[in-house]
Amino acid sequence: MKHSLFFLFLLISVTCSGRGQIEQDSISLDSLWHELVLKKGGCLTGGQRTRDGKFGSEACVLTDNRRVDWSPFFAHPEEELREFLISKFADTSKTRIHTCPFYSATNGEVAVYCLTKIYLINWYDFEPFATYNGREISGSMDSEQVWLQAILEDPKQRKVLIEEWRKL
Repeated sequence: MKHSLFFLFLLISVTCSGRGQIEQDSISLDSLWHELVLKKGGCLTGGQRTRDGKFGSEACVLTDNRRVDWSPFFAHPEEELREFLISKFADTSKTRIHTCPFYSATNGEVAVYCLTKIYLINWYDFEPFATYNGREISGSMDSEQVWLQAILEDPKQRKVLIEEWRKL
């Protein structure tokens, strides 16, 4: 009887821990996105771009050393991530991700910043948007964030941006 109870306990322990791992590994991108971007949020601390081949800043919410809870999201295959993130471009609803020093980012913006992290290329590094590279920021209403929002809101420009990401 004692051995049977021990075996049953062992079986339940292995089954439960294994099931938890399977569930964790199979969390959909939608679920992860909802949790990370719309529920938890965080600040980009100006680290939403790549410089000298590196993404982010020490305190940026998307940086690995800052928030490890993004790891399961970025662990998905690159092509799957790219298509998922591109599907968010037209979504102008606000998130809980703050773009320092200005405003809360839209879903589309966060998607672009995630692609920037994955591919280590800024949206303004693409030839059709090169005029924004090095452009002087004159304030909160004339900033990289506002420029990107305008591009994402314009169906023609958004399409060009999508085509550029898909070339990678």
